[in-house]
Amino acid sequence: MTSPHPEGVSLPPHRPLSDWIAGVRPGLPGRPPGLGRVNDGDERTDARTMPRFRTQPWTRTSLVVERAGEHCRALALRASDGSEVVELDDFGAPIAVSETGAELITRLEEDWAEPGADLRTVARLRDEGLALRYFLLHRLTRETAAPPPLFHCLPWEHVDAAARSATALLHAETGTPPASPTPPPDGELRHWFTPAASSLAGPLQVLEAGLRTERTGAWFGREAANLLSGLLAVETQRLPSATRDALAGLADALAEADRALHRPARLAAARLTGIRPVTSMRRLLDSDFVLRASSGETRSDRSEFLEEWPVAAVLTMTGNRLLEIEMEIEDHPAPPRRRTVDGPLFQPVTVRPAMHTGTPSAGQGNRYWILLHTSAGALHGFIAVLAPDHTFEVDLDAPPMPLRFLDRLSPEELEASLPANEHVTLSEWHHMIDDLAPRHPAHAALAAYASRHG
Repeated sequence: MTSPHPEGVSLPPHRPLSDWIAGVRPGLPGRPPGLGRVNDGDERTDARTMPRFRTQPWTRTSLVVERAGEHCRALALRASDGSEVVELDDFGAPIAVSETGAELITRLEEDWAEPGADLRTVARLRDEGLALRYFLLHRLTRETAAPPPLFHCLPWEHVDAAARSATALLHAETGTPPASPTPPPDGELRHWFTPAASSLAGPLQVLEAGLRTERTGAWFGREAANLLSGLLAVETQRLPSATRDALAGLADALAEADRALHRPARLAAARLTGIRPVTSMRRLLDSDFVLRASSGETRSDRSEFLEEWPVAAVLTMTGNRLLEIEMEIEDHPAPPRRRTVDGPLFQPVTVRPAMHTGTPSAGQGNRYWILLHTSAGALHGFIAVLAPDHTFEVDLDAPPMPLRFLDRLSPEELEASLPANEHVTLSEWHHMIDDLAPRHPAHAALAAYASRHG
């Protein structure tokens, strides 16, 4: 059986799980086989894309080799001519596997389009090394729609511990310590969970460590927003129920810690638990809404209102086809200290065209950033952008992010947001941007904006 590929090309089922391999060389008498250079000397090449694994059949196997001075059974492949390669982890060491584990990988690869994900298969994978599980799931997510329960083989108990610890630390800050002490997580989460969910383990680990060590300076807004973005995007059934509950508890704690995060945090918790539904801050606007802008109707007739405490937003189409988005967040009487340290806060909004079926086009559209001005008891923002010609969606679900942490955006994306914030003057932009890190894309965005609007 061959495996499907995104380009529609059928590939042999048994190919490297890892991006590094090493050829096997005969060992000295009484010693295990030796290994050649990583990827035949080209470490930058991804072994999974090497032509030899696409043009000839290989058999999945395992071999006893030497690892860190000791004998180790490693994941391997054997070609029809008898040549063999061993798969390597991120450190260039052989990926350990048991004999039964290699047999299990063989069966999974032969059913690659629909691999088994029953309780026994998941339990058997948990008996294997973490590196093996990571590389298996990583290649599965690249090449096929992996069954969600298969991801339960990852060590989610470490994520659970980090989430419970961060939750307890946030509660302690508000004067509600947990009923029993919550131990810190055991070890780093690292990258092991990225096949199941991006922007989850990384920000969670930094958030928990920052709270536990009482880290100072600007950091909290970035990690909280990144974690919530990950929770809003994750395929929830990839997470075991205990993990979903632990992360939902943390999202609830973030909602109480900062009202700027309240609504996206509650939405994340609702996605994870399936209870306490939260109204989405998305609105699909059809062509009639666009046409009303030029029909002479009153402004209220061509406005749409979205509200979910503490957020309220008004979407209005003007006669010259500008979409005005005005939003307000009911804030704490005194803003949280961490937010004031992080600096100016920006709310992302995505305007994306709908497909012919009337559903939004996933991954398309334009994202803008609304400056949230701080006033007595409220955060308030306004932008005006050119509306798409036909039916489109306005999406305000994502969490706000401090400007200093928008450092991975393109200057072009930020530049489009500067004139859209019509109520912000050039001098105000300079006040916010001039002291940012020298390589922050806002500098280039502001220079381009000033050259045209200065």
